[in-house]
Amino acid sequence: MPRRWFPTLRRPAPATKSAPDYAFNWAPAGVHRARPWSVERAVRDGMERAVWIYKAVDTISNHAADRPLRVRRRSGTSDEPLPPHDVHPLYRAMNVRANPAEGAWVFKKRVSMQLLLSKRGVFLEPTFSRGGDLLRIDLLPPGRTRPVPSTGRDLISHFETVTITGELRRLDVDQVRWIRNPHPLDPYSGITPLEAAGLSADLDFFTRHYNLSFVNNDARPGGVIGIDGDMEDDELRLLRSKFGTGPSAAGAWTVLSGGNVTVTDTSVTPRDMAYETVAAISKVELLAAFGVPESQLGNASGRTFDNARAEKTTFWEITMPPHLRLIAAAFQDDADDDNEVYFDTSDVDVLREPRTKRLSEAREEVAAGVRSVRSYAELAGYADEIDDTPATRALWLASGRTALPARAADAPDLNTTTPPPAPPAAKTLTPAADLVLDETAADSLRGRLDDALQALATRWTERTIARLNSPRYRKGTRHWDHRGDTTARTGAKDLPVDQVIDVATWQQEAAQALQPLIEQAATTAATELHTALGATNTSTVAVWPALAPLLTTWLAGQARALADDAASADREGKSLAGIAEATRDWGRALANWASITAGHLATATIESARDQAAASSRTGLVRRWVAHDDGRTRPDHDEADGQTQPYDQPFTIGDDPLRHPGDTTAPPGQSANCRCRLAWRLER
Repeated sequence: MPRRWFPTLRRPAPATKSAPDYAFNWAPAGVHRARPWSVERAVRDGMERAVWIYKAVDTISNHAADRPLRVRRRSGTSDEPLPPHDVHPLYRAMNVRANPAEGAWVFKKRVSMQLLLSKRGVFLEPTFSRGGDLLRIDLLPPGRTRPVPSTGRDLISHFETVTITGELRRLDVDQVRWIRNPHPLDPYSGITPLEAAGLSADLDFFTRHYNLSFVNNDARPGGVIGIDGDMEDDELRLLRSKFGTGPSAAGAWTVLSGGNVTVTDTSVTPRDMAYETVAAISKVELLAAFGVPESQLGNASGRTFDNARAEKTTFWEITMPPHLRLIAAAFQDDADDDNEVYFDTSDVDVLREPRTKRLSEAREEVAAGVRSVRSYAELAGYADEIDDTPATRALWLASGRTALPARAADAPDLNTTTPPPAPPAAKTLTPAADLVLDETAADSLRGRLDDALQALATRWTERTIARLNSPRYRKGTRHWDHRGDTTARTGAKDLPVDQVIDVATWQQEAAQALQPLIEQAATTAATELHTALGATNTSTVAVWPALAPLLTTWLAGQARALADDAASADREGKSLAGIAEATRDWGRALANWASITAGHLATATIESARDQAAASSRTGLVRRWVAHDDGRTRPDHDEADGQTQPYDQPFTIGDDPLRHPGDTTAPPGQSANCRCRLAWRLER
């Protein structure tokens, strides 16, 4: 049976031998070209001759070959893309094997390199079975393939390619996938980085070539020795042999026969032609044209980690996306209008950072009660794992984890009523009735402060350990062992623990983390009291100025405790690992201190804010001390349970006067870790 009956073995369309009747440098009227860089010249004089062009093209094409090609449904109005199809005819050709001679990785790499080097672009010829299935994709030679302009309304009449045997093949438009970086004026041509950076490529080559000629041939004599008079041939050869040429004698002197000796210095060095400056400028221009930072070529010297990270982000956000889109767009007609073809870059770490940040913000929105669990699941891409129920649709208020139904019909399933209305601006109070205030405000703030302090405690602990291991602080101590050097800077000094522990930075970081939380909670508590009283005026409360000095003093004490532990471990002869373990022991103790401090700050913030708000409100307010009854309450606080005082009179707790629970002016034994609260009411 003839081979043409087997789709998978079908031969290309018959070719007819004829001479092409067109010039490959065709250009429309009025379009003037710069000096052209044909694909053959781009490979010969660029990629195979200039190291920076080779490395830039190789880097971009390697990344393009590593990316799998996917097909997915268009996401429509959604900001989040839909998942890819599990199976598609393009998968095998672009991710497994493109044709019998090339695997998909090599094929994609060649496509990418041709796109960067070929002014005409890349020409692909897909082969389909009779059933319409894609069987293979072949690359046509870009130097011998061209689009033929149409004389009608269509842009292209057909494509023509010359085979290796000189035969001219005519291919219909739908038989070729044409990829090129579009030219701004000529629709039948592309544009490559070498069009703009060609002069830099030539300059880089000729500069290197000139320098090589200088080394090999001295470029010109390093000096001339003239001898006035005659010399014997043997003497002349002996004298010349002492001044040879070539790499080992670059810049040497040349001897000429004669009588009296005269010397003329004509030596030259590479600096005379500013080789280093020219080479550096050429490198910058070439890499800028291709959009590849030097750190992405494997050389990150002279850059900080953040700078190298920024260059990687720039490379993946500016250079690679349009390059990959040009290749993927060539197969769009093979994926149907409802689908889109794309290269999967989801595993590129620098491209995941914006999404990671957005998901982190969404989790905070869920915790704050302004986003539902279902909404977050849809954003994160696992909505199919979360059932659409009243509980997942509801907004869960942070205070007490109270559900705010999204629909009135969801209220019965959440054991609540219809969504609560917004609190009124003012209301009429019943005398002797307790004001309705959020009893969990201090607990909620305590949790947020505790989380912030725990994170800071971990940061301070690990930063201290890192500094202890730094050569800067180990120099001159018995702990010096920098890369095997145990003698040069080893001494008998103690570890400079006072320099290692930066308490000023601790205090600054604690203020930056805690002050916004405390001020926000204080404002909310004061506003709540004003609303409960039906007052229309508001007052500014200043809680942080009273708490900041206490926090500064507490942190200074913790720093002294750590310094004492580290210095004691050093004096006992412990190794750096032993001192680090002692530091971590302190860190675990600091975590307990953080929880106690968070409770103290939270209680003081809420009660102090309400106390200041009451001072600017109406008279007749009284407060009742409400102890936290769980068996861990201080006896003095338990005995004070129910004690009532006017808002401007202190409570008597044991032998001490306290304005409110957590009073910062009270002795620490009465205020630290206090979990009591005040109940407010209006009397006639």
